Parts: sequence; C-alpha cells; structure tokens
Amino acid sequence: QMVPGPLGGDEQKMQACQQVSEDEVTVWSGDGKGVCYFGELIALGMRERGAVGALIDGGIRDIHWLHKMNFPIFAKYRTPTQSIGRWRVTGFRETVYLAGATSALVSVSPGDFILADADGAIVIPARHVNDVLAEAERLTAQELQLRAELNHGLTLSDALAKYGHV
Repeated sequence: QMVPGPLGGDEQKMQACQQVSEDEVTVWSGDGKGVCYFGELIALGMRERGAVGALIDGGIRDIHWLHKMNFPIFAKYRTPTQSIGRWRVTGFRETVYLAGATSALVSVSPGDFILADADGAIVIPARHVNDVLAEAERLTAQELQLRAELNHGLTLSDALAKYGHV
C-alpha cells in the first residue's frame, strides 16, 4: 500500500518473503503508482525460498539482473523508483484483487494457479485447475494441428470451417 514511512527495512515485507514455499508464484498487489514493488534482491530471496516466479500488479526494477537470473516476473510497469519510504506490505497470504482484462477485478487467493507469458497472465482458481488445464491441453493440441495444416496450405476459410475458429 502507498503509505509514507521511514527509510529503512520493511519488516512486514521480510515476514511475507519468509512465508514463501517451494514451487510458488508470489503475487504482489497494491495501490502504488510509479514505485517499485519488486526487484532483484527480493527475487533472489524468493528463489532461495523455492519460488518459481512473481506476478506484480505494480512496478519492478533491476530488469537486467532479473533477466540474468532467469526468474520469471510479470509486472504492470517498470520503474527505477525505489519503494522504501513510499510503499509497504500491509498483509500477506490473503486474497488480493488485480485489474482484469474481462472484468474490473480478478481475485487471486493462496493456492490459485498462475499461468503467465509475454501476452499476459491468467489466474485459475484452485478448485478448477485440473479441468481447466485438461481443456487447455486439448485446445493446444488442436492449435498445433491447425498451425501445421495452415503451414501446408490450408486456407483460413477452410480452417474456420474445420475448427470453428482461427
């Protein structure tokens, strides 16, 4: 949360970082505008705890170093502005709400599945993970077949008639 504070460490942030478990993607949300929520040093700490990536509804910095450490991070924006004294962690291991693409807000709860790439991120509620991933694998296989057929001369019109989408 954007809360003015003293310069120095954020004990709540350190407590949150120590709660991270192996194979988790951390999700950072807040009302910060223009400041960094996450950088290389936090990423090093997250990786040390076993985290496999981060989704940041705010700013990141240290892009060069984050890229070199091959720690997947997906953020709303990049900024050189440090958060110390401007932003602090006010809670962790709780449901947060991020801006959505098809709805105003998307809830993200501990245990939900995060899938992200260069196009963006999606959140799959924990109770739906198995069904959604099975359907995603089916659609991916179909898209691979469609791509191969297009590369071998199938027209877009014929692909639409055959697959129902392009």
